[in-house]
Amino acid sequence: MVKVKICGITNLDDALFCSRQGADAVGFIFTPASPRCIKVKDASRISGLMGPFITKVGVFLDEKKDNVLAAARTVGLDVLQFHGAESPAYCGAFQPEFKVIKVLFDRDRPFKKTVCKYKGVDAFLFDVKLEDKRKGVSSLSKVALEEVSRLIKEDHRVIISGGLRSNNVLKVKRLNPYAVDVASGVESRVGKKDKKLVREFIGKTKDLL
Repeated sequence: MVKVKICGITNLDDALFCSRQGADAVGFIFTPASPRCIKVKDASRISGLMGPFITKVGVFLDEKKDNVLAAARTVGLDVLQFHGAESPAYCGAFQPEFKVIKVLFDRDRPFKKTVCKYKGVDAFLFDVKLEDKRKGVSSLSKVALEEVSRLIKEDHRVIISGGLRSNNVLKVKRLNPYAVDVASGVESRVGKKDKKLVREFIGKTKDLL
């Protein structure tokens, strides 16, 4: 079954609701440039009130190692997700204490060549750059998805993101990725999840609807 990560969690109500609906993971964004950025102390409070069987992911962008470690240990993160130009050595420095996800974008194609450089990474997330989203590009291109599909068939652990909603998640689910990742696609406003949209997204992804 395809796993679901709900990213951009900013409050306890959303975190608990996503967990109750069957989300496998929630993501806390610690990048100041993001409108969904959360303070470490707030994420720590939310994390401490969540159940033991949901994965807590911290999202970082070209952050200093010491800052990442401090946040991860304070919040009680299980997984670190890196969105910037982090090198294979940088990503590997956090293992085995934490699982690591490296985010790749269209600029990183051919993906297979890039993936081979990050041999120790636990999973790869494929997304659209923020700058491209601002230009109206909301989802991965057909060419990118074709490359991603080949990686999945080669047993790479792949997470697909970028413009996903309940009305299009089945398209990428057919590729059988390890997981899908959504933030804005289940929101009523930036940083606030919509219960109906969350329920529909998880339900369709996990065949509950």
